[in-house]
Amino acid sequence: MARLFIRVICLLLLVGQSAPHAEISRNTYHTILDVVSGTYAPAFQQRNERLRIDRLWSDDTNQASAWREEDRQGEIAVLRIPGGIARQPIINADAFTLIICHEIGHHLAGPPAVWKYSVEGQADYFGVADCLRRVFPKLPEYNVLREITTPEIVIDSCRLVFDDREEGELCMRSAMAGARLTRYFADKRHIGYPDFEMPEQLIIPRTNMGLPSPQCRLDTYFAAALCKPDAAGAGNRSAPWLCTDHPLQYDGLRPRCWFNTFSGQ
Repeated sequence: MARLFIRVICLLLLVGQSAPHAEISRNTYHTILDVVSGTYAPAFQQRNERLRIDRLWSDDTNQASAWREEDRQGEIAVLRIPGGIARQPIINADAFTLIICHEIGHHLAGPPAVWKYSVEGQADYFGVADCLRRVFPKLPEYNVLREITTPEIVIDSCRLVFDDREEGELCMRSAMAGARLTRYFADKRHIGYPDFEMPEQLIIPRTNMGLPSPQCRLDTYFAAALCKPDAAGAGNRSAPWLCTDHPLQYDGLRPRCWFNTFSGQ
């Protein structure tokens, strides 16, 4: 069967040079990739696929991507992770982990999707709601959670949803990873930083299959951090990490700045 090489460019980033003040070491880069790979390899095996992460530490390109290939043994879900994205000054270890989780989401997050790839907003939501929730507890606390640096809206919202202290801190850590990553997106577009206090007001008539705004992406990360699937009516049988019917916790739903219930799934 012909080899498939369908490439999904996810982050729409430019090519750059290594940053002199990057926070992520080569060891941290590989540690994060090891944990994500070990966490999700079984999920791909259940789909009769193999996960391959191309680790390109010396590559200064700051663009991560996901695609599929096929050989005589079957389908391969591929992530291409150059070191350049890890060396960006604003990208810390938690934001880098979210980048990898987002790429995993393109393969595993399900619809809404284009071809076999979950759209950007869906991959963002999965990246926090499923991936960070599973991966962060296995990683060191790279960024010590200090409430003084975490906005009150994040602290209060996470504490309101999660009674358990560790779950609440995981919610906060995930939200702040999203904040750091969306600041990077905003920098690349030369616009102001997204703000938890100022969610996107746009309500789209149909699901956005492209790239949402940095603010909309922050709203998505925050919603995913607040999703509590075990709450009454919150779960989804095919995607237990996804809050699709959550009357007790509206903030856990995918935001309407990119997702439309009637046109998406």
